[in-house]
Amino acid sequence: MKAEQMRQYRTFYNQKMVEADSFFKSFGELDDKVYSEGSISKKQKELMGLAISIVTRCNECIQYHIDGSVKEGATYDEIIETIKIGVIAGGSITYPNARFAFEMLSDL
Repeated sequence: MKAEQMRQYRTFYNQKMVEADSFFKSFGELDDKVYSEGSISKKQKELMGLAISIVTRCNECIQYHIDGSVKEGATYDEIIETIKIGVIAGGSITYPNARFAFEMLSDL
């Protein structure tokens, strides 16, 4: 699935989840609040989210946080360093997810 398809999928099913139960709306609002500008910049939070996504091997999360990092002004080099941190923390099992991150970067 390409980046734009993933964005559409995520948006569509997030809405379905919110319509099904208010828990998902509350969780989304909490996520938005946590990733908002604060003592740590939104860009740094997005990069942290990307590293965590590599470690937890969540491709949808990787795409989401790459988008967020780019939107917040992260450079290509900053994103690559973040991917490296995720791979070091997660070990070689995260290589497929690092490859996925590079694929998502190439779609931008």
